Amino acid sequence: MTSLADPIEEARRIIGAAAEVGLAMRAVGGVAVALVAPTVQLVEPRRTYHDIDLVARTGAPAITRVLTSLGYGPALPFNTLNGSERLLFHDVTGRRVDIFVGTIRMCHELRLDDRVPVAGWPLTLAPVDLLLSKLQIVELTDRDAQDALALLADHALTEIDWEGIELERVRDVCGRDWGWWRTVDDNLARLIARWTDSADPLRAVPDAARFTAIDRAAALRTVLATCPRSLAWRLRAAVGPRVRWYEIPEEVR
Repeated sequence: MTSLADPIEEARRIIGAAAEVGLAMRAVGGVAVALVAPTVQLVEPRRTYHDIDLVARTGAPAITRVLTSLGYGPALPFNTLNGSERLLFHDVTGRRVDIFVGTIRMCHELRLDDRVPVAGWPLTLAPVDLLLSKLQIVELTDRDAQDALALLADHALTEIDWEGIELERVRDVCGRDWGWWRTVDDNLARLIARWTDSADPLRAVPDAARFTAIDRAAALRTVLATCPRSLAWRLRAAVGPRVRWYEIPEEVR
């Protein structure tokens, strides 16, 4: 079976095929942002997509059956070693589908077992989880900055479960783990500075969207400054940045 050339439509096809056999799967990463945050298409340079990132709740056998039925080949050595948390597949063109199983582990660990699927988001993770998956990256790329701007421009901060940038989810993730808190707060500060810099190429985005993203990023920093902190958070905060608080993710193909 031939995959679709458009990665966004191909992600829809994979998610739909998984749903037909009772497997909950949702998009994450750039393709997911394109599906829920149209402002990303207004940012210059325009975002383009090739690989597809997905999240599933269940394990390797069910995921492998769905992907192989759609014409994808598994990356066997990688999947054998990492299949409990992550699986890779490629189509005949070399396009990669990267599937996280229950957890996205990059610079930090974002647990998602009870977040896939969620009400109101049939194709993607909830916007707050998409944003956290970006803000956990210590060395943000230009593409990550574009995606974060679009998510903040298009989704309001809210106390309502599963809607917009759900603040209780931010408090829960960052209030439990000082490392998470530190990385997210640092990234928000850097993004605000970047988006207000007249030399930043992302200023090409319409002013209304950029100013909204700046205001919401600043409001998120206030939430972080006042959120309840666990005992583990306070103990790790006492050590501070003297010890590295994040992992360095490996690049895989």
